[in-house]
Amino acid sequence: MNDPIDHASVDHPAVDHPAIVRLRAELDAAWKGIGALGQMEGVRRDRVVAELRTAVPDVASRAAREVGTEAVVAEISRFADVGVPGTDPAVPAAVIWDDVVQTAAEAARATR
Repeated sequence: MNDPIDHASVDHPAVDHPAIVRLRAELDAAWKGIGALGQMEGVRRDRVVAELRTAVPDVASRAAREVGTEAVVAEISRFADVGVPGTDPAVPAAVIWDDVVQTAAEAARATR
C-alpha cells in the first residue's frame, strides 16, 4: 500500500520536524495496520488494535510538546481525512480508525 497522504503538497513549516515525521510514520503504520486486521486471528487482532489505540496518541502527545498542538492536529487531520483503508467487512475498521485519530488529536490538545 502506498502512503495515503501526498506529503509533497503539504505546506507547513513544521512538516519536516523530526517529531512530525515520527507522527506521520506512526499514523501511516496505523492506517496500514487497520487495513490488515482482517487477516489476523481474534486475539492477535485485539492486541494490534490495543497497540494502535495507545501508540498513536502517545506519539501525538510527544510531538505536540515538541512542535505545538496546531501542527500535530493538522497532521492527524490530514490522515483522518483520507478515510479508512479497505479491510474485512467483519472488522469495524471505521470505528477503530476514528478512535485512533480522535484519541491522538485529544492527546495532542491535552499537552497545552
